Amino acid sequence: MLCAKSNRIIGFAALAVFSALFAFGGVSAARAQAEPPSSIPAGGPPGYDPNAIAFNSWLLYPSVNFLAENSGNYFITPQSKLSGWSYGVNPALTAIWSNGIHTTTLYGNFSQLQYPPDNQVPQESKINSISGEGTWTQQYSPLRDLNFTAVADYQHQTLQAGLTSAIPQLTPFTGFIVLPDGNIQEPNGTIINPTTGQVVGQAGGAASASPTSFFNPYDTFTGTAKIQKLFSYGIVDLSASFQRTVYENQGTANFDNKTLSEDGAFWLGSVFYVYSNGQYNFRDTDPSSIPGNNTTAYRIIGGVGTRQFGLFRVSAYFGHQGSGTSGGQSSGGNVFGGALTYYPTPAWTVSATIDETINLSPSGAAPSNQAIGIGGITPLQVSTSGSTQTTSTALHATDAINAQWTATGTFGFVHVENIGSPIWQNSYVADGQLSYQIWRNVTLTGEYQYSGIVSNAPQTSAVRNLITMSATYKF
Repeated sequence: MLCAKSNRIIGFAALAVFSALFAFGGVSAARAQAEPPSSIPAGGPPGYDPNAIAFNSWLLYPSVNFLAENSGNYFITPQSKLSGWSYGVNPALTAIWSNGIHTTTLYGNFSQLQYPPDNQVPQESKINSISGEGTWTQQYSPLRDLNFTAVADYQHQTLQAGLTSAIPQLTPFTGFIVLPDGNIQEPNGTIINPTTGQVVGQAGGAASASPTSFFNPYDTFTGTAKIQKLFSYGIVDLSASFQRTVYENQGTANFDNKTLSEDGAFWLGSVFYVYSNGQYNFRDTDPSSIPGNNTTAYRIIGGVGTRQFGLFRVSAYFGHQGSGTSGGQSSGGNVFGGALTYYPTPAWTVSATIDETINLSPSGAAPSNQAIGIGGITPLQVSTSGSTQTTSTALHATDAINAQWTATGTFGFVHVENIGSPIWQNSYVADGQLSYQIWRNVTLTGEYQYSGIVSNAPQTSAVRNLITMSATYKF
């Protein structure tokens, strides 16, 4: 089977809302850092939400997304390019219940994307990407400044990336999200003003350029426990998770991930705050008796940021990342970067990020099937067993033109230098999205993405032009 691209997939107590700021984010080298709270939020049950379907004491957010794509090289391959139209459907449902102290969130989605037939294999051999997810989240807030969260998550994926992340992405929060401008993004993507309750926009899908993948269905089971402590000048999150990945293909080894995470941020005054986040992961691959099957990986950074002053917001960080095996081989290096955000108008936001990730590995290290986390959007993956210096830059702009129209644009450039080797790789990704909310419950989205890989290694450069059109109906 050819390589394939992975399928992309106000109510609440203020304490639960602040939980969304720091809830279960995955490892990303250039992850945006939210401001810490400046006061202890008031508690209480959720208010009336006109955008939800009320069922007894539950708020329901059902939706269905219809998708069509066209590309001349779906999988960004230098040869044997797959082209044509693909079609998909993605129904989803979020259900939320809360009394201000206890909050239950149920989330489920199913996604199917039918790629065109592969001309290199029989007509009946089509790539039918099927994925699904079910998540149960339970929050308990005995005090306004203390929050306990438990999450159980199940995911099924059909396509697997060539390398798996050395530190897995944890289960994302599926409730309400507070945006940097203070507006609330609901589970169905609707953005409302928490003061007036007015709809002010619709969230579009984030740009992504998935690494090349192959057909290898698998199931992932994840359990996460988290404790959050709020202060009048900061916040601390501690979480632990266990993840089990089981492949349908018996030729691929199953594995467990155990991950510890920390997030913290505190104000130093009226303008500056300091923050840190770290992750430590231990992976046990079946069968555990094989030497070198067990691995560890960590990433920890600390930084300083500012609240918006004038039209700008700035942050910078420095840290270290590394990985090791039970056989004694270890790799690692420094990471550092920063972000600059510009707000020319209340509806227009422009942000630029840069990240430098260094990974030094011993000479002759055995190849690893795990990837280190790097910033930006890129189809490239960088193995933990290579000595590399990866520079990631990105420019992102969002314009909430009005309550109906939203435009976003992203450009990402990643350069991978193989230390001690003349081989290098560059990736370029340019992505533009335009969303139009016809009615309150119907949104049309068009997206164009250019992805390119350029390298001095033979037969590795490739280009993809991808056009995506979707219609989302929210009940």
